Amino acid sequence: MLRARQWLYLALEVQKGGAWATFLNHFLMVLVVANVVAVVVESEHAIYEAYAPFFEWFEVCSVAIFTLEYVLRAWICVESEHIAFQHPMRGRIRYLLSPMALVDLVAVLPFYLSLFFGLVDLRVLRSLRLLRLLKLTRYSHSLALLLAVLRQEADNLISALFILCMLVLLSATGIYLVEGHIQPDKFGSIPRALWWSAVTVATVGYGDVVPVTLVGKVFSGTIIITGIAIAALPAAILASGMINELKRRRESFRFELVRAMENGKLDFGGLRYLEKMRVKIGISRADARLVFEEVKQETRLQTYTNCPHCAQPLVIKHPPGHIHVRPAKR
Repeated sequence: MLRARQWLYLALEVQKGGAWATFLNHFLMVLVVANVVAVVVESEHAIYEAYAPFFEWFEVCSVAIFTLEYVLRAWICVESEHIAFQHPMRGRIRYLLSPMALVDLVAVLPFYLSLFFGLVDLRVLRSLRLLRLLKLTRYSHSLALLLAVLRQEADNLISALFILCMLVLLSATGIYLVEGHIQPDKFGSIPRALWWSAVTVATVGYGDVVPVTLVGKVFSGTIIITGIAIAALPAAILASGMINELKRRRESFRFELVRAMENGKLDFGGLRYLEKMRVKIGISRADARLVFEEVKQETRLQTYTNCPHCAQPLVIKHPPGHIHVRPAKR
């Protein structure tokens, strides 16, 4: 039982364990994508009516598999390297409250809600099954990178969205004061003006509601120009966070590469470890190759020798125009 739990942990969480582990993860990925396709296709009423038994059978089988996966992940979480998950009871509770465990729960929750609460709108529950797409974050390093950036930049994003909401509200108030008495059906109150304000601040400009007075047009132009800068803040924060996170990951890979090449050589075991680390932290082969060439060039520009006085091993680094001497590790 213990060996089975360890193998399942490696297969599901670490995605290691040979051909069967690879097959298991690929099967779960394909099943998630197939569920999303099924939700999209069955929204066409004629297709759903024609193949209703197949869709219902596929849903029941998918929920059974996802439920089993959810239970197994809760069972094997005590094998984690994180000390918070290793306690038989508290560790499992903490795991069930973790973001990915909540995603797994949401993937099966609509089915059980429709099973026990028949009054709930089934169309809403079927649409919620699209949230199963979030399960792919376990297998996509790009999505995992985006989620990591969102967590790190959460405070900055909340501040930017708060400023954006403030601008929308102030814009709605301003156009209500300027155009409310001219177009009462469109700008007669602040809630009515919120639609125009949101569209204008986002610089979308549908044109269904427009000011007609000179003051209203000047005010609208000012809001549009301001909105270009304010609405771009969340995208700029995400882009900056993504660049910084990729830079940190490259530096982490560089540190491990330098440590692996401490003696000037890199064996097969070291290469396998670096490749696994590259995949885990989500940097591309091109970036890893560039870091490898930089480190290899630095390694060429150093000499291993012994101190003539105490015979201590030394490494003399001599990049162009500089010389650095430090103790060697052998």
